[in-house]
Amino acid sequence: MFDFELINQYDALIFDMDGTLIDTMPSHTLAWEKVGEVLGYPIKGDVMYEFAGAPTKVIAEETMRRYGVPLELEEQLVILKRNFGRKLVIEKATLLPTIQVLQHFYRKKPLALGTGSHQSMVDLLLNHFNLAHYFNAMVVAEDVKQHKPAPETFLRCAELLNVEPKHCLVFEDADFGVQAALAGGMDVWDIRFNNIITNK
Repeated sequence: MFDFELINQYDALIFDMDGTLIDTMPSHTLAWEKVGEVLGYPIKGDVMYEFAGAPTKVIAEETMRRYGVPLELEEQLVILKRNFGRKLVIEKATLLPTIQVLQHFYRKKPLALGTGSHQSMVDLLLNHFNLAHYFNAMVVAEDVKQHKPAPETFLRCAELLNVEPKHCLVFEDADFGVQAALAGGMDVWDIRFNNIITNK
């Protein structure tokens, strides 16, 4: 599935987490539906898929707009989503094939995690799957001002790895993430199509 020789041409590798290394999307979809049940709105996970890679707050704001949830419920909605999300990802999340790349290049190349997820969720998942030790650097939602599709997450990863962006390869599964990598001057392996999009 992955061309390790091709990947080896890059000096550093940067990985998104949700949907790239760990399949959390079904868990998050169910969490949004449970939030809707509690608040009495027919919320589905569609916004989360459209805004994949964005932080919970951004997804929450669009979900509220789309499903007519009053703004005064935003704080409660975000808290509910995070609580349901934490419980469900541990029950249902699974590792994705991209983990093979992480394992193959461990200790051979600098590796970073660049995610729109919050630190608490990142810690929960990396501890659950015993992945934290693979990464030389991590950038999470709290570390940046401008989230994907802005390039800040991935540029910060490159900076922490001390590798020029043009020599980094990003692994992503979402449009926002692909846009962020390209905007940062990096090539990106889109795992949905199993190919590299070059920054030319």
